[in-house]
Amino acid sequence: MTWPSTSPLRIAVVGSGPAGVYACESLLNWADENEQEIVIDQFDALPVPFGLLRHGVAPDHPRIKGIANTLYAIGADPRIRFLGNVEFGTDIVLEDLRRHYHAAIFATGALADRSMRIPGEDLVGSHGAAEFVTWYDGHPDVDPEWDLSAERAAVVGVGNVALDVARMLVRTAEQLEATDIPEHVREGFHGTSAEVVSVIGRRGPAWAKFTTLELREMGKVEGLTVVVDPADLDDDEFSREHRESDRRAGQVFAQLEKWAAAMTENGHSSPDEAEESALAAGQKVLRFRFNRSPVEILGEDGRVVGLRLERTAPDGERLQMTGETEDLAVDAVYRAVGYRSAALADIPFDDATATIPNSAGRVLDSPGGEPIPGLFTAGWIKRGPSGVIGTNRSCAAETVRELLSDLEDGRLTAPESPDPQSVRDLLAERGVEAVDGRAWEAIDARERGLGEAGGRERTKLANREAMLAEGRSARTRS
Repeated sequence: MTWPSTSPLRIAVVGSGPAGVYACESLLNWADENEQEIVIDQFDALPVPFGLLRHGVAPDHPRIKGIANTLYAIGADPRIRFLGNVEFGTDIVLEDLRRHYHAAIFATGALADRSMRIPGEDLVGSHGAAEFVTWYDGHPDVDPEWDLSAERAAVVGVGNVALDVARMLVRTAEQLEATDIPEHVREGFHGTSAEVVSVIGRRGPAWAKFTTLELREMGKVEGLTVVVDPADLDDDEFSREHRESDRRAGQVFAQLEKWAAAMTENGHSSPDEAEESALAAGQKVLRFRFNRSPVEILGEDGRVVGLRLERTAPDGERLQMTGETEDLAVDAVYRAVGYRSAALADIPFDDATATIPNSAGRVLDSPGGEPIPGLFTAGWIKRGPSGVIGTNRSCAAETVRELLSDLEDGRLTAPESPDPQSVRDLLAERGVEAVDGRAWEAIDARERGLGEAGGRERTKLANREAMLAEGRSARTRS
């Protein structure tokens, strides 16, 4: 593909998480292949880049470092200008993007928790997974305090986020010593009291969304016993057919089956007995409870004391509520039932799916409507919170293909103010303390220095002001 112009292509990417960075990568690849000039401004509301990778993935995942290195390498390209601490909709608006860029890609992700819509969700001790994840990942705008005093907790959901939350709840401060969590989070984990964490699934294990690798990691946590009730294993024909046709589902089921078999092999007649035995041996317990649907979070004096579950039964593709309930004694409930994107100012939004209406990444004026020239989307706000981090690469590449097709066909309008400095001047006039690449490098260097002093690769700065202060220092030194 070639573009019939010798002037640089100017693109704004709103969001610097994996989807935004991978969109930049696809644009740079096109520019290299076609020997075209390109300038990309990547905006983020936070002073630091990488979004979900930095503030949405559990810190005890060493393999994430490889992905982080890839994003760092892409972001270091001089044709990409990072502008952090810039909020779309207030600091910079849609009209500004139209005036300064040929096109804009919105890749702002999803970091709000979906509700279970059951009584008791507002009780103290009831949390969304995203709240907890952003706390332990050191999101600069999150309250530094978190109550980890619950001895028994329930995590509702059967995806990788639920596993991350459950695993972090049973981690000790010592086990997290080598990670990049901020010091206030490190201190917080010294107060963890969790002994039993239950992971709750509405359907049977054949329908769990865990990836096999994530699930197997649970068995490697030191001091943890995993308990699965053999009675919870799927035995209906529809579930069996699904396991046989879906390789991941079959592998997940096989792992859960191994843990269920271990309970019997160890001489325990029930999961309760296996749990009690593990606790008596000084172990923590992760217990999977399938075929149960939360119907109410129970409370006393405004605090969580239990979770009422209703037994479910398979009915082909559907799920039947049996009317049989049980109360699980817990001190905290974490709902990991999905993330939700937030609407962006002046950008169409489908509230039912919590996504920007789009066709292969082209923003539409309404669901199923017409494309809006020059506006594109990628990542979770495009397709919903699905897939793994790497899924965003193909998602972003699809979006960029549509953008470049519009570019070649003359459907994109040349900006009236293409000078890169004009954007910086605009932000300065509005009093926005933008964090550019030099300031981000200073923040990065400071975090690496703090990590080195503690014998680890990095220790994240704790809050936005600390990050901005490092950025100011960099500007003073330059």
